[in-house]
Amino acid sequence: MKRILILPVVVLIFLLAASAVAEQALVDIHCDEQGYSTKMPAGKATTFQTGNGLRIWLDEPGYVPNVLIWVRSEDLEDPAVYVRDEYTDYMKKQYGTKLIGTTQYEYYDIGGKRLLGAAYIYKSSSGSNINQLHLYEIRGGEPDVEYNARYLNSERETTLAALDAAVRYYTPDNSSAGSQALETVHCAEQGFSTRMPAGKSATFQENNGLRIWLDEPGYVPNILIWRRKTDVSDPSAYIRDDYTGRMREAYGSRLVGTTHYEYYDTGGKRLFGAAYIYKGASGSTINQLHLYEVRDDQDVEYDARYVNSEREITMAALDTAVRYYTPDTAGSGGTNGSSSAAGSATTGTRELKLTSSTPIVSRTTSVSDKRFSMKVPANWKVMTASEFMTFCIKVWDPASPNRTIFMALKMEPFLKSQAAKSLYQQLVAGGAYLYRYYADALVMKSCTLAGFLDAIPDALEYAAKYADSGVTITPKVFPDIHQASILEKKPSSLPCPASCRENVIARINFKDSAGQACEGLVTAQPTDELQYYMNGVDTWGYTVHMFMGVTCPMGELAELEPVLTECLSSFSFTRSYVSAAADLTYSQTQALLDYGNQMQAAHDAMVSAWSARQTSYDISSQKMSDAILGYDRLYDPETGEVYRAETGFYDSYNLHRQEYSNSNLQLIDSSSQKYYLESVDYYITK
Repeated sequence: MKRILILPVVVLIFLLAASAVAEQALVDIHCDEQGYSTKMPAGKATTFQTGNGLRIWLDEPGYVPNVLIWVRSEDLEDPAVYVRDEYTDYMKKQYGTKLIGTTQYEYYDIGGKRLLGAAYIYKSSSGSNINQLHLYEIRGGEPDVEYNARYLNSERETTLAALDAAVRYYTPDNSSAGSQALETVHCAEQGFSTRMPAGKSATFQENNGLRIWLDEPGYVPNILIWRRKTDVSDPSAYIRDDYTGRMREAYGSRLVGTTHYEYYDTGGKRLFGAAYIYKGASGSTINQLHLYEVRDDQDVEYDARYVNSEREITMAALDTAVRYYTPDTAGSGGTNGSSSAAGSATTGTRELKLTSSTPIVSRTTSVSDKRFSMKVPANWKVMTASEFMTFCIKVWDPASPNRTIFMALKMEPFLKSQAAKSLYQQLVAGGAYLYRYYADALVMKSCTLAGFLDAIPDALEYAAKYADSGVTITPKVFPDIHQASILEKKPSSLPCPASCRENVIARINFKDSAGQACEGLVTAQPTDELQYYMNGVDTWGYTVHMFMGVTCPMGELAELEPVLTECLSSFSFTRSYVSAAADLTYSQTQALLDYGNQMQAAHDAMVSAWSARQTSYDISSQKMSDAILGYDRLYDPETGEVYRAETGFYDSYNLHRQEYSNSNLQLIDSSSQKYYLESVDYYITK
């Protein structure tokens, strides 16, 4: 049961390079009109569009997904400015308010090359969210090239795999470069093979590994591959601490730069990695990229060394080495590193005990009263608190209370410093009891979303103490957020007060008060509106506007985000409620109208941020959820179906897979992590 996620809420990726897809058959293609050749997936159609370029249709001609390639008649003096400003302006004019998201990249790595690029999200005429990735290749000595890829979220992997091929194999007719021929190289000493550019040499270095020399042996650029004798328990920590420590010892003050990656995508795999810059003995600046591949058979490390001018050919060779790495004997691991006995000639008749997965939210319903109307998941509870400018609402699943939709229009007071709090406490101690609400108020460490999230656990206690007095709201309407950490955040296009200090949408991990691991997508607008000094201390407080979002137990966000976001965006105040606000003041009435009208804008901002998320967090969320609940995630490489089974099932299944009618199931590992981005189709029961 596959779903197309078209209405997401708050998360980003940043768009990732398209390497997570198994290779597909490619065919050569030639563009007579612009004089170049490249490769595309077999069985697809192309059209040359005058004034545009060659369009590769990955589905039916005229529809997304598709890839566009065009050769520029004149190179640009400053391509980075063109991509950042001119092309973005063109997209704004083309789509107007339908353009709901823009992400600029300093560089975008694909096809073994580093290109300039930007990503856009716009609404099509049918209302679908279309992703567009625009890339610019500076070729030097040949006309520059631009590429476009358009796709829905569900088509991302196949589209970026096709784009990778188009970029990698692009060759002008008058170019001597051509696509790089490859040849197989075998390392007998460590028992593996891979591929390298034809005509290059390789040397096995004892206590090191197989070194592929891309120029003269003994010099950069080169690629090093070695198969570890013992795996490390925490590859990320190993790269960050142990290996970086070695680099510091080896190069001392000559090590002039270090960058750690949470993940590095190359060769169709997601690896741990770090990059270093050091001064060579001759004074040259050397780049070194160090990567670690976690495998079921035996982990592998890779090194790529090069000077800046050699980066492209080195990264292409590294991509090839990683992509085609194959151990001679993988034991139960198979040649791709996944536990496998698939493809055996015989299969049994034993059937798996399967239960089809069902969506967490199968339908929604409308709720309303004299104040508001909103669409909510069926059978979920709804509660509200306060009125008008401080109105709050929380919607939650009684079967799993951390599944929530929430919104609070305005929350205060939050003091700016401990000095201000101490001053109020002194006033109360001196008999000025009126100030007790401020003496007990929370201190926000900074006027940021992170500062506000850190204050929420104490805000629950404050609300419990003063809710009955009318100073604040009942704590029951707050999401149960403790120990929140921001995984990533994106700028929000949601209108905000001029005094707002940070207007972002963030993906967070947190724990509830009982310690359950949860995740969510949230936004808030912390403001510093005024200053009021007493004894040299600013005693005025921060105010937080438009705190809203969705939360759920760890591992559920990818499924719940689209439907919960859509529910959140459906909220609106009734005319009679807004009219009732007129009995207060004009400013409050107008503010209430503004809040109500911002819900669709909030939804669009969240959609943009979610679509630009780093899907690595989706993968880690699913892994954490499986670990907490005691499950293994499996997949069928022939059908693409995803299964979840209790931990321990796979060990028994793998020993007796020949007895099963379906003997193809594999454990999802580092080489097949893309399946964590798919919804579970079946649950296997014992």
